[in-house]
Amino acid sequence: MNLWNKYTSAIRQNILFSNNENKDLEFWRDDMFVNTIVYIIPLSVIALVPSVIWANDAKLYVMVWIDLLSVTTALFIGIKKGIKIKKRKLLFIGTVYTLSFSLIYFVGLNSTLYLLAACFLSTFIYTFKNQFTPALINLYISILYISLYYLELTPSHLVTFKTNELFAVFSNLIFLSFLICSLVPKLFNGLEESFKNNIEHTKKIENQNEVLKEITWIQSHVVRTPLSRILAITNLLKENKNSEEEKEFLIDSIIVSSEELDTVIQEIVTKSENVSSKYK
Repeated sequence: MNLWNKYTSAIRQNILFSNNENKDLEFWRDDMFVNTIVYIIPLSVIALVPSVIWANDAKLYVMVWIDLLSVTTALFIGIKKGIKIKKRKLLFIGTVYTLSFSLIYFVGLNSTLYLLAACFLSTFIYTFKNQFTPALINLYISILYISLYYLELTPSHLVTFKTNELFAVFSNLIFLSFLICSLVPKLFNGLEESFKNNIEHTKKIENQNEVLKEITWIQSHVVRTPLSRILAITNLLKENKNSEEEKEFLIDSIIVSSEELDTVIQEIVTKSENVSSKYK
């Protein structure tokens, strides 16, 4: 368990070397990307061995190199320091799409699920200027594969399907890809509004706490000074035999201290009213 914690911590420090303290939507997208890399690295290494053995037995040596390159890229994304997270995401997305197309080309149409997964992951971890970019990539890949099929440039041993099956598979892939790209941003828009409201509310509470701390300090320090002076003068008037001049001086001092105390109390009341009206 300690080894896993050290591994997770190392990956997070490498990728999230600039922390977003606000923890807004972009922060959670980055966090989701980090968690994806954390789990993909060990799982891809585990999956690498049987995949390479199968590709080697099938004499698909290009697929062997693509598998090795994909795992190496995942390790590079997680381990290499000093790379901006945006570049890491783009490299990851490019690797996932390259692997997905290679699987479709060398393994068959059953691997179209990888393209759908690539679209889903891309939409979740990266903010595209055009929200339909992942779906468009799947569309272009579908057109490319269909073109290769009609030009008879696909592996002949995989052509065990009819033309209508080919169009059915890719049309469903494109439909689901555009559906994902339509719905996920709407979800994120709602989450982003919620994050903004939470951040704004947190800032209001923090500001309110600062004002309340200031009021508490005034009550415990500033109020105490004139109040202590009034108590002391009152004791002098009560316990000592004072001349008329001394009594007049002490009474004037009480008045001055009382006015000072009244000013401080008014300041506290004003600050309290401002807090109540501003942070309702």
